[in-house]
Amino acid sequence: ALLTKTVTATLPAALLVVFWWKRGRLEWRRDVRPLLPWFALGAIAGLFTAHFERALIGAQGGDFVLGAVQRLLLAGRVFWFYLGKLAWPADLMFIYPHWTIDPSASSSWLFLLAALASLTAAVVAAVRDRRFRAPLAAGLLFAGALFPVLGFLNVYPFVFSYVADHFQYLASLPVFALVSAGLAGARAPALVRGGAAVGLLAVLGGLSRSQCRMYRDATTLYETTLRQNPDCWLAAHNLAILRAGSGRVPEAISLEQKVLQLHPDYAPAENNLGDDLMRLGRTGEAIPDFERAIRLQPDYAVAHRNLGMALAMTDRVAAALPHFELAAQLDSGDAEAQLDWAMALLQTGHAADALPHFARALALNPKSAETQLAFAQALRQLGRIDEAQQHALEARRLQPAP
Repeated sequence: ALLTKTVTATLPAALLVVFWWKRGRLEWRRDVRPLLPWFALGAIAGLFTAHFERALIGAQGGDFVLGAVQRLLLAGRVFWFYLGKLAWPADLMFIYPHWTIDPSASSSWLFLLAALASLTAAVVAAVRDRRFRAPLAAGLLFAGALFPVLGFLNVYPFVFSYVADHFQYLASLPVFALVSAGLAGARAPALVRGGAAVGLLAVLGGLSRSQCRMYRDATTLYETTLRQNPDCWLAAHNLAILRAGSGRVPEAISLEQKVLQLHPDYAPAENNLGDDLMRLGRTGEAIPDFERAIRLQPDYAVAHRNLGMALAMTDRVAAALPHFELAAQLDSGDAEAQLDWAMALLQTGHAADALPHFARALALNPKSAETQLAFAQALRQLGRIDEAQQHALEARRLQPAP
């Protein structure tokens, strides 16, 4: 389970809650000690995932700066958000609005205080009467399974929203079990209970069918998300990519401009805006966008390559050369970046220096007629006619004349 979804690291603690619910006590030898290896494996998996989120995916920086008090307040709000969506699954969204956690606002404390009050009441009820251990157990299981996404740890989706429906799939199980047990034990004729169950399933099935409509395709998904959450910059950015891909470039530009209003420091939006402007022939206007994308993200290989292309298209090949070089170095597996670098070297009179990059581009993409032809041109400039002819013939073979 850990190798499938690290959130199952909470399972050992959940088993202890189940043992306590069944027997009213925990024993070290019978209950706790056998689970110690599980706790150890869960801790290792959790630490690895936390490192992965932070170091490799990017769950760090200004977007994740929250104080200890803010994280407590966030946890209280997240808890009630998910419980509320289970009780009343209305207005479900692919990406929910990103909350502002303000400790100075009295309303921010209500969720945390309500959670603490509910916990206290559940503990008192369980102590007074063993029959009321189940609500406390369900609450502990629910909160425990949610712990990785309550806000105490950074996960990358927090950049977009602090909540997502799929975060509570595992946590929902004890709530469903508690409610189902309550309905099954209700004092009502079997026919009434059966009818209620069928009715509930029918309602939930209808809601599921309706919810699935927005997942018909990517365009529908992002359009629906923007209608529900107009400030969702990620949905606007992804929809812009789809619009540009289908030839609706002016719409894509408008969407990327909206993204930059909502999230001014988002380098991919700056790069894509420049790319869309180039598609419309507005190359000079695109250059500042590529430059800003690189300032925001200096190791952005695609932005360096795009800036190089824009500079080359405006007769500034010498200025483009270092950007092509850096793009190829940052993404050594990109055949197009190697070709661009080689072409810039060739155009600036460095044919000999261009040869290894033409060779590298061909090694990455042997079926590129364009690369074969450019390689032939470089070899011809250096007087290596026989080799040039071989590459020219290969280019003709790969792409015969119409």
